Amino acid sequence: MFFPPMAFGDGGNVNAGLMHSIPTIGSTPAERYLALSIAGARKSLYITNSYFVPNDDFCNLLVKAVKRGVDVRVLTVNSKTDVKTTWYAGRALYERLLKDGVRIYEYQPTMMHAKTLVVDGRFSAIGSMNFDNRSMTFNNESQVLALDPELGQKMDSISEGMKLETFRKRPWPGKVLEWGAQKLRRLL
Repeated sequence: MFFPPMAFGDGGNVNAGLMHSIPTIGSTPAERYLALSIAGARKSLYITNSYFVPNDDFCNLLVKAVKRGVDVRVLTVNSKTDVKTTWYAGRALYERLLKDGVRIYEYQPTMMHAKTLVVDGRFSAIGSMNFDNRSMTFNNESQVLALDPELGQKMDSISEGMKLETFRKRPWPGKVLEWGAQKLRRLL
C-alpha cells in the first residue's frame, strides 16, 4: 500500500509517502507518477512548475484530461526565469495547449521555483521534480505525495490565467526564441 494508514504515527492526520526517482533505462518512476496522476484526474489538475517543458506524450495526456472534463491549470515562470531557454521551449507549446483548453498562468512578481501538483483537491505533491525531460529522465528527484483533502484545498488557489488571443499577440522576437528553444527541449 503506497499510503500507509498512519503515515506520521499516532495522531497523524495526513496519509503521505515519498516518491524518489533515479535515472534508469525505460520508463522512470517520475514519468510513471506524473502520467498516472494526470490520467487519474477527474475534476481538477493544478500544476505549478518552474521548468514546464512537457514532451508530446505529456502534452497529449494534459489535453486528454481537458477533453474528459478536467480543469487543467499550469502555473509556471515568466520572463524573469533563471533559465530563459527552458522558458522559451515551454512557451512554444502554449498555443497548442491553450487551444485545447489547458489554462496557463505565468507567475509575475519574480522567479518562481515551486514544483507542486494537486489532483482533484485530494492528492498533492511537493518536491524537486520539474515538468521537463531532464528531471524525469536524467536527474535524481523526490516528491512528497499526500492524500489529504485539507492540504489539497489549501494548494488549489492560483493566479490570473493566460488567454489564447493575448498569447497569439506576443511580439515576434519571442516567437522566434520559443521556436529555437523548442528544438533544444530534449536537452533542457
